Amino acid sequence: MMDILRQMIWFIIVAGAVAYASFLVAGSLVSAQAAGAASPIMVRDELGPGSHQLSGMIMVPSSCDELSVRAETVSSSTYSLLFQTWQDPAVNCSSDEVPRAFHAVLFAPAAGVDFTATLDGKDIPILVLPSVHGK
Repeated sequence: MMDILRQMIWFIIVAGAVAYASFLVAGSLVSAQAAGAASPIMVRDELGPGSHQLSGMIMVPSSCDELSVRAETVSSSTYSLLFQTWQDPAVNCSSDEVPRAFHAVLFAPAAGVDFTATLDGKDIPILVLPSVHGK
C-alpha cells in the first residue's frame, strides 16, 4: 500500500512539472507570435550587375498608412532597409493591419551583402531571397 502511495506522489510531482514546462513553452510561443517575432518579412532580391532590386510586402498599422522605403549603407557589406509609415490626420481609419507593397533599388556587390530592416525606427526581422534578374 505504501509503494502505491509513493508512486502516486511521484506521478503527481512529475505530471505537475511537465504541465508547468508545457505552460512556459506554450506561453512564450504565443507571446512571440503576438509580438510578430515569429514571421520575418520576405524580401525578394533580384540581382543585377552591381544592383539589388528589393521588393516584397510589409504589414502597416492601418489602411490609411502610407509606406516609404529607402536603403542606407551601414558598413561596406551591411545595408539597412528603412521603412517609414505616415497617416493623413484628416482621415478616420480602423486600426486593422493591412499589407503594403514596397520596392527599393540598391547599388552594391552581388555577393557578401547583409541586410537589416526597421519599421518606424523599430528593428524587424527580414528574410532576403536572392534571384537572378529576369529569372
